[in-house]
Amino acid sequence: MYDFGTIVLTRFPFTNLSGGKVRPALVISRDNARRTDIVLAFITSKTNAALPDALPIQPTAANGLKVVSVVRFDKIVTLETRVIAGKLGDAETAFLKLAAPVFFGVFGFALP
Repeated sequence: MYDFGTIVLTRFPFTNLSGGKVRPALVISRDNARRTDIVLAFITSKTNAALPDALPIQPTAANGLKVVSVVRFDKIVTLETRVIAGKLGDAETAFLKLAAPVFFGVFGFALP
C-alpha cells in the first residue's frame, strides 16, 4: 500500500476532466491500507511561477524525482489505488513539515 508522504506515478486527471497526464503525485491521505482510494497532490516540474498554494521539492534519491518540482496542494484528486503505476520514492520528513501549513491553508483549516 502507499503510505502518507509516498511519491507515486499515476495518471492525474485534468481539472476539466477532458483527459489526464501521467505524472508524479504526493500521497496526502493516511491509513491507506484500510481503503481502496487514496488522496494525491499534483506534482509538476513547471516551477517558473510563484504559487501561494505550492511548495518546491528538490529531487533526491529518496523521493525519486528527477528534476526540481512543485507540489500543488491546490490540485488534489482521489483515485483508486489500482490506477497507481508505481512508487517513485518517499518525500523527506523535513519537506512534509514545511508542507503542512501550505496544505492546511488551501482549505482554511488551522494547523492542529
